[in-house]
Amino acid sequence: MSGPVKLDVQPAVSAVSVEVGRTRQTPDDGFGAMVARGAGTAMRYVGLTARAAIDALPGGALVNAVADCVADAVSPGCADGLGGSSEKWQLLQAQERLQEEGMANSLRLLALQRRMHQESQTYTAVSNVMKARHELAKSAINNIR
Repeated sequence: MSGPVKLDVQPAVSAVSVEVGRTRQTPDDGFGAMVARGAGTAMRYVGLTARAAIDALPGGALVNAVADCVADAVSPGCADGLGGSSEKWQLLQAQERLQEEGMANSLRLLALQRRMHQESQTYTAVSNVMKARHELAKSAINNIR
């Protein structure tokens, strides 16, 4: 058996150079990038589906207008909306007024429907009383004969 072997290693590089960073030339296919892309695509489709579902509901346009304003809060589209000068904000206010008018009309129609129902019940009650009086008078006349 021989003793330990000693290797004489000399550094091959005598100087280290540092270059300025470059932009990535190949697509970032790492796990994090793939998850981020997949989540972004999924959220885009969920947003489109939710927007379509909300449009089908009563007042959905109002909800979508509010969502647009919230999404554009950092852009000038709705940032000046508190003063009422942007087009989206004006559309939002018009939609709100229409919704309030619709609610007022609904309440008026409900009151009218309630009055019509009460009138119908009164008519039915009077009709039943008159029928009973008629039948009573008719039976009295028949008993006299």
